[in-house]
Amino acid sequence: MRLHSMYGVRRVAFNSMVLTLGSYFATSASLVTYLLAARALGPTIFGSLSGAIGIAVLVAGVGDFGVNGWAIRALARNPSSTESFKRTLTAKLTLATLLASAWVMISLATLGPSSLKLSIALLAGYVLSLVIAGTLTVPFRASENMTVVSVVAAVEKAVALGVSLAVQAHGSYQPETLPVALVAGGIASVVCAGVLIPRHLLTLAPPSFRTILELWRSSYSFGLVSASAQILRADVAIVGAVAGPYAAGVYAAPARLTTFMSVIPSSFSAAVFPRMVRASGSRTSRRPQLISAGAMLIVMVLLLGAFAVAAPRIVPLVLGSAYMSSVDVLRIYLVVILINAANQPLLAFLQAEGYEHYAGRAVAAAVIAGLLAIAAGARIGGASGAAVGALLLQLLQLLLFVHKSRTNPRPVMPTRVKAEVTDGGLELQWFPTDPVDDAAGP
Repeated sequence: MRLHSMYGVRRVAFNSMVLTLGSYFATSASLVTYLLAARALGPTIFGSLSGAIGIAVLVAGVGDFGVNGWAIRALARNPSSTESFKRTLTAKLTLATLLASAWVMISLATLGPSSLKLSIALLAGYVLSLVIAGTLTVPFRASENMTVVSVVAAVEKAVALGVSLAVQAHGSYQPETLPVALVAGGIASVVCAGVLIPRHLLTLAPPSFRTILELWRSSYSFGLVSASAQILRADVAIVGAVAGPYAAGVYAAPARLTTFMSVIPSSFSAAVFPRMVRASGSRTSRRPQLISAGAMLIVMVLLLGAFAVAAPRIVPLVLGSAYMSSVDVLRIYLVVILINAANQPLLAFLQAEGYEHYAGRAVAAAVIAGLLAIAAGARIGGASGAAVGALLLQLLQLLLFVHKSRTNPRPVMPTRVKAEVTDGGLELQWFPTDPVDDAAGP
């Protein structure tokens, strides 16, 4: 038993490390890609184009709406049942094609004589590739083959960066360059995942509107978590509206600076999720997952503690002396990240155990209450008060998750077995979601 537990801990640790390294590489490559575009195109064109890219990423997320996370759980519970993934793949291909076609038609119909019409229309290919690539990685996530998942993400960003650098070297960077680079990266990721995925999983089933609708109905709770995360992005705008642009800047800089630290718990949760699903289905011990989660939290405490101590030096070095008043906000946000590091595995646990409906409602309720707390905090204490509101959001989420975990340690699995056997479909997104977010830009 002890050897089995240690093997499980090592496997989770390895997968977490692989996902973390892959995420940091992809994030860095994406950052350079956007910086090249920002310098070459200027703020006006780049601002409009990056806004369109953010909408494209959002459209792709809506197209998925938690289906991948739900499908990962279905495959992890029953790896021999491939019919669910085949139907999911068919439904997602159909949906991706419809979304891409609608994107092209709307772009051409609404942009008129805009010089960015072609650039924005090209993003249809990016929407298409995001949905397909995310779906093709589902079997790898379910089987805990996170090396392939990281490689696929890295290939996408590396190819996009390579195209951007090649164009930049020839001195002909145009507004169409960034969309072309993103589409090229997306195609490369689809090809990479398609080459590595087992052939028997690529058989398609007849598409139907009923299949797509059933997928969305079955996975809406996973999608609710992802949608809540997107809504939470309104925090800076709320601070600005309540306390003014200066407070928004003092709040936003450290809040976004600490985002990269959430990659570690996000990667850990993605790595441990399928193992939690199998442990739940077989009623085996959760000890390896608990040990792994404890080790991850210890790492986060040490990392965040070091940043808290060094905050007075980090802020002027990274952000400039004008942001010295952000030191207190940064320290509060480090606590926010730490509590979030505990919330993410708890969220994965609830979803793995079949409590995704509760988890979705809990996240949505915490986000709504948290945004109100951020607004009230900004009104009372400016940027620091807003950071306290963000802290309350994470604390509320933690209390809701812990309450459900303690009162329902071994729940009865959902009875909608038919839907799960016949359909399937990603991203965790609660999934750790993917820490790489093109909507954010550089």
